[in-house]
Amino acid sequence: MSTTARPPSAGPDAAGPAWRSRPADAPWHRLPRPSGRRSRRRLLGAVVATALAVVVLLPDEFGLDRVLPFAVFAALRLPLAVGTWVLGVGLLALRPRWWPLLAPVLAVAVLAVALVVPRAIPSTGPPPGGTELTVLELNSFEGHADPRAIAATALRAGADLVVLPEAGDRMRRSLAGLLPGWRTWTNVPPSAAEVRGIVVAGSPRAGDVSARRLDGDTRYPWAEVSGGILGPTRLVAVHLVSVVPQWIGYWPGELEMLQRWCAAPGPAVVVGDLNASPDHSAFRAGTAGCTDAGTATGGSLIGTWNSGVPRWLGTQIDHVLTRTAPDGSGPRPRSLEVLDLPGSDHRGLLVRLRL
Repeated sequence: MSTTARPPSAGPDAAGPAWRSRPADAPWHRLPRPSGRRSRRRLLGAVVATALAVVVLLPDEFGLDRVLPFAVFAALRLPLAVGTWVLGVGLLALRPRWWPLLAPVLAVAVLAVALVVPRAIPSTGPPPGGTELTVLELNSFEGHADPRAIAATALRAGADLVVLPEAGDRMRRSLAGLLPGWRTWTNVPPSAAEVRGIVVAGSPRAGDVSARRLDGDTRYPWAEVSGGILGPTRLVAVHLVSVVPQWIGYWPGELEMLQRWCAAPGPAVVVGDLNASPDHSAFRAGTAGCTDAGTATGGSLIGTWNSGVPRWLGTQIDHVLTRTAPDGSGPRPRSLEVLDLPGSDHRGLLVRLRL
């Protein structure tokens, strides 16, 4: 056996491959990664996540809400913002290291909620005095809403005028038989599909009111009601196109047509299914000069569509808008109630105004 001593092995400070400098007890998966690459990836992730949150929760700030799918995102801003916040907080609790990614997203969600919450705070009501006008509005879902429930609600609430988008002559005849002494109109002929029409009914208290069809560049004809209890105020019954691919191109233009009354010098009331909410930039532009009864009374966050989901999850696309005269006279909202009525995919509005 040789007794010659072996040369000592190279130590950690000896020249050799870089991996030889790794401590023996340092596992591979704990070795630090290059910090520059990790920082860039985190920054890119934060930018992408924040941009996605902005276009989903704040599309109206950039005009994106006039096209799909952003028009739908704008309509559902509150539930989407709350859902984003809850999800973000949950992820942050599970993965605290993700805070650089999640913090900007949570900030966008908070901003989105902050834009909506003021509509739940009622403004100062109208001054005492004046004539009270009670309006019942319901999209009758192509005439499928129950006319008996509509008539019973109108009588129980003391409604002066009933406005029913998506209702034609069949609905008009049903209401006429259930509301003796009331005047009833529709703006479409008997042969027309119910979805194209609007029915207006006036109670005996409404007096000598009359209605006429308004023809214009709209998919569905509108109607104007005047006289009787309304005095100098014109009431316009409207049904705007839905936010669907084949009609989204017409939708902003129909909202803009509301300026005919919201920017007019005389007092007016606009009632109907606008298929839009105050979260839409086109709604805000088209109704500038009018007051939304839902916003004024603090009830704007109660969904009227779809009636098949909880009220907090839907959106209020049915509206009663008011426009006062330059001297301050004219209709002002006093209260708003959202009603569940059978047969319709919408909820109804019962609005009390002071003329």
